[in-house]
Order: sequence, then C-alpha cells, then structure tokens
Amino acid sequence: MKMLQLLKHTVMEKIRCLYLIKFNYRYKENMQRFKQSTDKKDIAVMKFEIKALKKYWGCFPLQYFNHDFYSANCTLTIDEMKQFIPSYYFYKIIFPQYDDSKALLNIVEDKIVMDVLFDGMNFPAANVIAKKKTHYIFNSKGIALNNDSFAELLSFSHSAKLFIKPANGRGGSGILIAKKQDDVYKIKGSDLELNFDYVSKLKGDFVIEEAISQHLDIEAVYAHSVNTLRVITKRNTQGQVEIIATTLRMGSKGSEIDNTSAGGLVIGIDLLTGHAFRDYATQEYGLERFYEHPDSGFKFKNLKIPNWLNIQNEILELANKNIILNLTGWDIAITNNGIVVIEINTLFGIDGLQSALGGLKNKFMENYTVKL
Repeated sequence: MKMLQLLKHTVMEKIRCLYLIKFNYRYKENMQRFKQSTDKKDIAVMKFEIKALKKYWGCFPLQYFNHDFYSANCTLTIDEMKQFIPSYYFYKIIFPQYDDSKALLNIVEDKIVMDVLFDGMNFPAANVIAKKKTHYIFNSKGIALNNDSFAELLSFSHSAKLFIKPANGRGGSGILIAKKQDDVYKIKGSDLELNFDYVSKLKGDFVIEEAISQHLDIEAVYAHSVNTLRVITKRNTQGQVEIIATTLRMGSKGSEIDNTSAGGLVIGIDLLTGHAFRDYATQEYGLERFYEHPDSGFKFKNLKIPNWLNIQNEILELANKNIILNLTGWDIAITNNGIVVIEINTLFGIDGLQSALGGLKNKFMENYTVKL
C-alpha cells in the first residue's frame, strides 16, 4: 500500500474509532461493560492481546471489547482472536474489493427502491401494500392514494398486523407496528388510527408491509417476531455465488422485531446440515450464552432449519440473478410455502455474524492482502 493510502487509512481508522466509542450507543455500551466488569484478565495479559491484535490487523481492535475478549471467562487463544475481523478492516479494506458501498447505499438500503427491484427480479418478497415518498402515498402499483382510497386499501388487507418501516431505516430503528382492532388498524402503544392523515404526517419516507406468517418450526423458537435468516453470499472470481455464512436472528423479551441491534438473539447455522452451529445463541455483543430461548424455553441444540437444502438452492438462484451486489447480506423469512426475501444489505453486521459463528477471516482469505 502506498504511504499516502496508509496515512489516509490510519487517520480514518482513528477518527472512526473515537467516534464510535464516544457517540455510537452500542460501542459506548461495550466500553461501559468493560469498565464495569469485575472478572477481567490480568492487565498485562489484556495489554499483550490488544497489542498483538492491533499489530496483526493494523487497526485498533474494537472487537476485543465487542466480544468481551478481556473477560477471564473468554477461552479463545490469541490465534483464535485474530480470526475476528475488525469492522473497520472489513468495511474499508475487504468490502470495497467486492462492491462500492457508497454507490449502492441509495439503491439497496432504500426500501422503496428495493421493493421495485424485487418486483423487477421476480423475488419472493414481503407484501408491501403502500409507500410514502416525500408528500405522496402510493399503492404497490405506484398509483397515488387519497384519504378514501387509502382507507379502502387497508380494508382489503387481511393481515392482523402491519409494519410501517422507514425507507432508510437500519437495525429495526423507527419501525412502527399497527394491529387490527375491530377492522381498524391502531398504532401499537397508542390509540392512534393508521390512516391517510397519520401516514402523511410521518417525517421521511416509509413502506407499509403486511406481516409474514412464518414456518411453525421457526415460530416455535420465538413467536412474537418473524425470525429471519441472515445469509451472506459471495461471488467468486469465476462469477459464481456461494453461501459463506448463515445465522438465525430472533426477537426476545416480547419484541416484535428480530434485529440483534434491538436486543434480539442470534445463532449460527451449520451450512452443511441446517442445524445449529453451536448449542447456544448469543447477543450481538458480549459473551453471554443462551442455551434456550429466555422467552419460549426452546432448546437451541434442537434447532434445525426446515427444508434447508431447498432454501440454500433458492437463495443461490436469487443471488446469481442479483448482479447489483457481489457480497450480499440477505434477510430471509421462512414460511410454510418457501422463503420470503425481506431485504438485502451491504452493511450486514460483521459483529453479529462473528458473535454467532466465530471469526470469519478464513471466509475472506483471498481478500486479506493489506495490512494497515
């Protein structure tokens, strides 16, 4: 790497690191957990490990605090810790070798645009019944709605629950839920009715999506949210796609969304069998293990994704159609009739994946070409 590029990455990494620790709530919580921990390793051991990881990756190892490597209960060797890719290295060094994330963000991270793409590529997708774009509200066919036609649209929906999702929202942030009560949809946590006036006054762009009825085997894990697979596909140098990692994300504590960033749980899936990769789930950060779901009591050692071989083949077929992205995070719901693509992601959460599966460096060996 040229000296100018090295200097650029060094400055960018330090600024990003300081920003995350100071302003990002998840990283702030991680550092707070470290400060409050009473079972840390010896300080000399921690200094040695942090120094070794920083030298290995060339950037400050925030993953050391994300995954509680400092804990006396952490049994990973330093070589095993080196398998955990720092988020900076992943998004700034590895990811650009596949895709231009800045160019793609306005495409795949916009749920309105994504719905149009899914329709054009004939993907099995969630049923988006309406979209709010600037000052207008449209139905799924792009026809502008008014007060009466929006009310008529809602009256035709048989879904017990609707999700009102910010078009550019991430990690489950800003999602509103409307539940049907006496033929009227009411916003959860209030007495407000979902109607044309309510949607018109929302700040920003939104999609309104009908709830998905998930497979009974997946519902048995946790029934309050649609528990989705996060599947990572990678296009190789021959242009063919392979699945390199899969997790199941699930809600907890009564939450109706499954995002790990919103407090949900995550468990790795064995790519060969569709069974649980380990017999416990985790959160996105920390070392805490859940051998059974704290709400449902489901034992994770019994987890098996139904129709796993068919699901893999269908995802690979869709991924090969998707020439927009070469490295993709797919959010997939499993129903009794097959899969439903919820969304595709460029920034798909390397920390949550590594929490559930361990370090993923070996999945990107061909991309580990630069040391900062």
